[in-house]
Amino acid sequence: MAKFENRLACVIKSDGTIARGYMIDKCEMKGENEYLITWKIPLQGEAKTNFAGTIGSALEEDVQPGFITVGLTNDPSQMQVHTYDVAGKPARRSFHIACFRDE
Repeated sequence: MAKFENRLACVIKSDGTIARGYMIDKCEMKGENEYLITWKIPLQGEAKTNFAGTIGSALEEDVQPGFITVGLTNDPSQMQVHTYDVAGKPARRSFHIACFRDE
């Protein structure tokens, strides 16, 4: 039996490219501020997953303030992320995601 992975993590640049990560498969831009992240393992099913997300630099660039929302999709290996400026207007932002999984 494979080891149960209890954490996943990634840093995504504002253009949707992956800066770095653990167990991330891909990230796709789906609009001005929507990112669809696919992980190598499911977030739902045998695993119960919690998320933490924050706006933050991908590398050494300045960070523009803003907000982030995270949510699950119908695909158990995917999540969607939306980013906004401080006024709540859709805006591209680099961000960090940490996923904590329990059996």
